[in-house]
Amino acid sequence: MSMRTRKIVTVVLVALAIICEFPLGMHFSSLDAYTNVNQTLDAQKSTTLGLVATATTASVAMSAIPDDVGTPIANQLADLSGKLAVVLSVIYLEKFLLTTFGLVGLRMFVPVGLGLLVAWLWTRSSWRPRQVLFTWAVKLAVVGLALVTLVPVSTGLTQAINDQYQTSLEAEETSQETDEISATVYQENSDQDTDGNQGILDWLGSAISSGVNALATGAADAANAVGEQLNKLIDAVAVSIVTSCLVPLAVLFLYFWLIKLLTGADFTGYVAKAQDAASASVRRAGATTRVISDRHRGSTSK
Repeated sequence: MSMRTRKIVTVVLVALAIICEFPLGMHFSSLDAYTNVNQTLDAQKSTTLGLVATATTASVAMSAIPDDVGTPIANQLADLSGKLAVVLSVIYLEKFLLTTFGLVGLRMFVPVGLGLLVAWLWTRSSWRPRQVLFTWAVKLAVVGLALVTLVPVSTGLTQAINDQYQTSLEAEETSQETDEISATVYQENSDQDTDGNQGILDWLGSAISSGVNALATGAADAANAVGEQLNKLIDAVAVSIVTSCLVPLAVLFLYFWLIKLLTGADFTGYVAKAQDAASASVRRAGATTRVISDRHRGSTSK
């Protein structure tokens, strides 16, 4: 590389380092740069808080049933509350890392990497550590850019999954409403035809039979309604865990794979440690909620 080309490349690298350090670094280390991302995280937080309150209330209500009939379901709901507490912690962690990664990535890693590239340009080719400078320059620049885009990319995927889930949920509700309306119209037409063809005694007999059947099936209908609500709660919890925990973890693995592909650096060991810590947190949160539920059941039984 000629001296003139080296000077031009140096000026460009220094200009990029200054731009990353001040305008871009200051912008992406403030909350104003992540308005849409913060709105998505706040919506996830509100949904998770609502699910935690619902699961906790349902657990306490089920544990208050005499003879410990609802204890197994109450314990399952307590486990759901513990998992949702971990989901809420992940959301708060994402909100904290949003500006932290922007600060560390653009104001530390990328400028240092560009500085190492400048040092690599102006060192002799015969100097042995010269290749190390280039390797670390590329690693720091790639890791810095990955940190800046990690949370926004995972949040964007989360929003896309939530939109798809809401669309499918609305389509299912619309289909159920259509079926109910069709069944109601059919029942009304059948009642009109029946009323026109039968006498008053036959009509009274049909009404009494319908009342007896309603009383006999009332408990089963109530149980089915409770089961349906619990199924909806479990579905919502599963979607919350997927969008708030599994999607960011999948994006993190993808980024680690790309970093390893481009730079050779391997961070999978740190991910395994993070998974173990998250699993331990889930177990502790579930045990805590079960203890609270058992205490409340003991107080209500007295």
